[in-house]
Amino acid sequence: MNGLSRSAFLETMDQAITPIIIVDDWAGASALYLNKVFCAEIGYDIHAIPDKASWWLTAYPDPDYRAEIMLAWNTKQALAEKRGDPHFSLTARIRCADSSMKWYEVHCVEVYCLTMGRVKVVTFLNINRIKERNEKLINVIQQKALLFSILTHDIRSPLGNIKSILDGYEMNYLNKNEICEVAVTLIDQIGYLLNMIDSTRLRVGSERGTFKFRSEEIKLNVFLDSCRHVFSKVLSNAQINLIFEIPEPAIIYYDQFILEIIFRNIIDNAIKYTPKNGVIKISLIHHEKYSSLVITDSGKGMTSKQIDAIAHNTNQRAASREIVDGFGLGLISAKEILEKHRGKLAISSTPAKGTSCEIMIYN
Repeated sequence: MNGLSRSAFLETMDQAITPIIIVDDWAGASALYLNKVFCAEIGYDIHAIPDKASWWLTAYPDPDYRAEIMLAWNTKQALAEKRGDPHFSLTARIRCADSSMKWYEVHCVEVYCLTMGRVKVVTFLNINRIKERNEKLINVIQQKALLFSILTHDIRSPLGNIKSILDGYEMNYLNKNEICEVAVTLIDQIGYLLNMIDSTRLRVGSERGTFKFRSEEIKLNVFLDSCRHVFSKVLSNAQINLIFEIPEPAIIYYDQFILEIIFRNIIDNAIKYTPKNGVIKISLIHHEKYSSLVITDSGKGMTSKQIDAIAHNTNQRAASREIVDGFGLGLISAKEILEKHRGKLAISSTPAKGTSCEIMIYN
């Protein structure tokens, strides 16, 4: 390449099948040349991005992301210079001239041209399809993991009850009448679990394994009566009153299967931490762009640290212990599944006064 003239060098760059920018000093000088593929694919010409400053502003319009990419670029460049390597690269999401956002693997290498001196050749490898496929795959894995977590969470309670019956029967703690009484309660719980497992199998796509969201009309009074029935024995034993404040029209449009999972996790958590003779209230508020189902309990409440740990689903050991020892993982499951399917979970609480979980379902 040392023997190439300027025209021959630039002509060679125009034969490349990837977008290329040639700069005299990427640390601060102006761009010298944009090859034909760059102008055709990314869409900018030399007038749109004459120098480094205009490139950063044009290609990375979001100021926070721009600062992140600039820092990464400068850091990688400094490390490459320190080890005497003429090449470095990074992955970035770039705004093209048609306003589309595309992922590129950006490579920078320093070369010497006889008539141009030392220049930097910056190439852009389009990896947008690979990124999109990876993101879809990650989403599939996350959804499967979430569904597995929810299923195992809900299955533990009735299985624990069954074990208690068998242990009590073996140790003669329970007589036949007591076993029959508990068994009647378990029939409803086991029936619910079997229905949930069968529904999950039907609702997971056979090809990609993604969960299929199905919006439908949900009559809340019927839905909540069914919910009350599932928890009737537990509520009775704990002497907790479940109150519905549902004004007309008591209808929302959402995936009933998802809503059942969310409600079961939130109410199960509320029952666990509501004292004897306490109250759990469910109310409905219709807004212009969304509807809110609010579950409020009179339990011991949550600390700001617990709420923050659930809101951010942090993986720090201390935060995880705070969730496990305080409020259950069911709230995290409800939050995650809502965020993936047209919803949001907001939690507010005051220690010793109770917790309010707002399920926001967008129209």
